[in-house]
Amino acid sequence: MSWTLLLFVAYLALLVWAMRSRTRELKGPWWFFLRAFFPNWKFYHSVGRPPRLYVKGRLPDGSWTDWQLLYPRHGRKLWHLFHNARVNLALNHQNLVDHLAYDINELPEGGDLTHCVSYRLVSRWAQQSLAPHVQAYQFELRLEPTPTETVHIMLQSPVLAR
Repeated sequence: MSWTLLLFVAYLALLVWAMRSRTRELKGPWWFFLRAFFPNWKFYHSVGRPPRLYVKGRLPDGSWTDWQLLYPRHGRKLWHLFHNARVNLALNHQNLVDHLAYDINELPEGGDLTHCVSYRLVSRWAQQSLAPHVQAYQFELRLEPTPTETVHIMLQSPVLAR
């Protein structure tokens, strides 16, 4: 039996054990890495406003750009049925935003969000989405409003140097 097959079987056994455990929710820093293999399926549990990431940057003259929505919307093409790396990467980015929103909701009182892996990954994505001449940046995680509600800001990062 090859090592790859053995590791795959061990991984599947771990997943079966985790799904059969009584808590149904695994927590801890090492379990976070297993989340990377699966999309966030929380949207099936309840209907709610989806989180969106906005970013702005400080230009060399000291002025700030407007808030820009970073949301993965790409055109559909027949070729994407076979190969869609850009779309998969964009969906991965939105999955990061969903995980960050979950981590914000699950953060204990007095906890530091900057130590969460999802916060650091979203921060890096926000930084990379700006033009190279931007000197500093800031990002917000907002819940999209419905026609009768206002915008709810879940998180506003401090001004971060580039």
